Amino acid sequence: MTTLDDVTTFGPQAQAEVRERLLQTARDLRPLLREHADESERNRRLAEKSERALRESGLFQATAPRRSGGAGGDVRTLIELSAEISRGDSSAGWVAFIANTTAFGMGLFPDDVRELVYGPDPRNVAISQFAPGGTAEKVDGGYRINGKWGFASGCYQAQWTLNAFLVLDAEGQPSEVRWALMPLADMRIEDTWYVVGMAGTGSNTLVAEDLFVEDRCTLDLETFMGTAVFPVWHEDETSYRASLNSLACLGLCGPLLGMAEAAWDFTTENLGKGRPISYWAYSDRRDAPSYRLALADARVAIDAGRMHLLRSADEMDDAAREGRVLDSAARARIRGDSEIATRNFRQAVTLMLDIVGTSSFAQSNPLQRVWRDLTVASGHGLNNPLLNREIYGQSLVGRDTAEIGSL
Repeated sequence: MTTLDDVTTFGPQAQAEVRERLLQTARDLRPLLREHADESERNRRLAEKSERALRESGLFQATAPRRSGGAGGDVRTLIELSAEISRGDSSAGWVAFIANTTAFGMGLFPDDVRELVYGPDPRNVAISQFAPGGTAEKVDGGYRINGKWGFASGCYQAQWTLNAFLVLDAEGQPSEVRWALMPLADMRIEDTWYVVGMAGTGSNTLVAEDLFVEDRCTLDLETFMGTAVFPVWHEDETSYRASLNSLACLGLCGPLLGMAEAAWDFTTENLGKGRPISYWAYSDRRDAPSYRLALADARVAIDAGRMHLLRSADEMDDAAREGRVLDSAARARIRGDSEIATRNFRQAVTLMLDIVGTSSFAQSNPLQRVWRDLTVASGHGLNNPLLNREIYGQSLVGRDTAEIGSL
């Protein structure tokens, strides 16, 4: 576990030092994660050894508040760490992204709520679903919630979940959206996750039936979306003054970056074997100019995607440290960066499939699993490339983006 006892001022330099420690831990785990990636896919949940390694190393809590036993990582930490873990195993990186996005959200809650999650065990994991799958009646002291939330990635690793729900008025009509922190021990998991990619995430359906949640364990829309002044429970916790919605949209590209890097690893390893190109005159595919150009294009696409992600991550972190709330134009540009990064990673993997050829699709070749994982993960509704591009374009001409979707 990365400890921060030696850090007295948690500014950009300290964040960078902590981030590097976390990234090195993830690099050290890469061989183990790759070894058990097939097992995770077969079992439709993270392999036990992968889960244990990530939990015990503290990588599920990298962005959790330091007072709760986490590393207090910022948005850039979330991006780079989830990419590094995904380079070992796509599903493991995705679960880590979900866990750390939610751990980041714990910074919006006061200490007594954080204690509910991390007090029993600082290695506890919380996950989240942002689409309002439940409804609730306002009752004395809180809400009584019923609902189902699909795509609950990491549900087998989690002890808590932060889910969106609709508050119903006296006539039974939706009056507002809120997010509730709920214990998984009081919910049930429906086995619904049967997919061609990202199977190891165990993204099943969570069900709540007449579950009471205290007021203090809920967040309102403005706090969650980052369109208002954030609650500041501790002056040194500046990282958490960032929109969870923008963070999640940008953050889910972190695992995509890691998948593209994994594809790069497998492709360059294959090229290094000096194999011929079937039905063509090249006895070593590295001698083919078209293959070298495709490899260069793939590398540039990955690097460009990374630059776009880190540009937005740094902008979010700078604003949080300075106590600024990003306006709608800035949040729209984050959507634009997410879109182009996603498109670049898809393009890069397609080029690498061409380079490796038909053998890419052998079940024994990990490249085909990365391809399937990236295709599924990049289709996440929050990262819809077509609509993210549309939102950015709408913003650039000064039009209101609310008619397309929330930022």
